[in-house]
Order: sequence, then C-alpha cells, then structure tokens
Amino acid sequence: MDVKCLVLGLGVMAMAGFAPRDGKVKFGEINVERINIVERDGQIKMVISNRERFPDPGNVVTGKFQKRAGLRSPGITFYNEKGDECGGLIYTSKEEADGKYVAGSLLALDKYNGDQVMGMQYEESGSKRVVGLHVWDQPDAEQKKASQRVFIGRSMDRSARLLLSDANGKVRIRMVVEQGGQAKLEFLDENGKVLQTLPDARGGQ
Repeated sequence: MDVKCLVLGLGVMAMAGFAPRDGKVKFGEINVERINIVERDGQIKMVISNRERFPDPGNVVTGKFQKRAGLRSPGITFYNEKGDECGGLIYTSKEEADGKYVAGSLLALDKYNGDQVMGMQYEESGSKRVVGLHVWDQPDAEQKKASQRVFIGRSMDRSARLLLSDANGKVRIRMVVEQGGQAKLEFLDENGKVLQTLPDARGGQ
C-alpha cells in the first residue's frame, strides 16, 4: 500500500472519529472568504461573502446569473424557495490620499420575481450625506423603470423629509423640517409645481 494513501486514510478516519454526533462544532474564531447557508438538501438560502467572492444576481438553482452592475461590495445575499435572489445587505467605503471619501450601505428587500421594493440606505460623500427608508414600485412590464413612492430620512441639505410620490415617481406631498427648525407641508402637481403650502406664507393655518 502506498504510504501517502495510508496516511491520508488514517487522517480521514481520525477526523471522522472526533466529529460530534449532533453535528455541532464550536470555534473561537474563523477566517473565511465566503459562507453559504444551505438547507438539508443543499439549496443555498443565504451567502455571506467578501468583495471578490460576492455572488452575481440570479438563481442559484438554475445557475442563471446576470453580471452585477457597479463595484462589488462585501455583504449578505438572501435567496427564496425558487433560488432567486430576494434581498441583501451591502456596504462600502473609500478614502483618497487627500482625505476625501465616499461611503455607503444598503439593506434591500426584493419583490417576488422582481427587483428591490424596500430599502434602508446610507450614502455619504464629504459633507453631503443621505440616510433614509425607500419604498419603490416595481413595474410588471420589464421595459418600464421602477418609481420611488416613499422616502423618509435625512437629505443632503440636512433637512428631515417625508416624500410621497405617485405611480410615476412624481413627488405629490413633501413634508420638510429644515436644519434650523422651520417646518412646512407642501402639495405638488404632476409637474412639480407647489399647489399649497402649510402653514401658508402669511403664517396662517
């Protein structure tokens, strides 16, 4: 018998002998590039990955994937019962030699057989920062673009805003509290023209 085969066989037997019967193993620390969370039948349900090994969007059952747009980021990807990507968490940051930086993160949930419909987002570049909750309307027809229906958060001008939009993504109600404390409620038409402001310019109700 080959000595290498003998050593390998003994090693496998030793590992099998020390494997816990309940399938549970405790580690103090693990360094990995990617972890696939799977069901008992092997179907992937969640992936935790670094930037390089982050999966492309698609179906893990059929193996049909699309090229991921933009830069890859480390994060988490969720998969539904069909094997389709159904949401995830990504984050990134970059700082230049002159101290300028960009940073951001997004937790998004996708509709069934579609793209993201809700997300919590943070985006910052220098002194400009946006943080908020987004709700998108994903169209049934692939040729149409998604429209943002709701935004709640902090805008780049440091105001707190609630934006409610129609099915075409046009803002129709805008509630704003400025950085200095001034508050207003605006109603807009489909062209973005303000129809009414509360309180009005005279300070009435």
